[in-house]
Amino acid sequence: MDRKDEIILIQVRLLRLATKTWHKDMSEVAKLFRQYKVYDFMQDMYEEFHVQGDLASLNEVEAYLKNQGVAV
Repeated sequence: MDRKDEIILIQVRLLRLATKTWHKDMSEVAKLFRQYKVYDFMQDMYEEFHVQGDLASLNEVEAYLKNQGVAV
């Protein structure tokens, strides 16, 4: 598996975890991720995200969104 595939897997796992954790529909979370470029953020954070747990990565995503003025 190459880096691109690993990034996609991280993005999918965090999308699913956010949906469950935030009690929101997947389409709502996906829209939020697109609107605030969270997928790009995850790609930029690949080096960190691929070695830490998904919950820690989701916490980073939440902090990123909070810095954008978004409450989840």
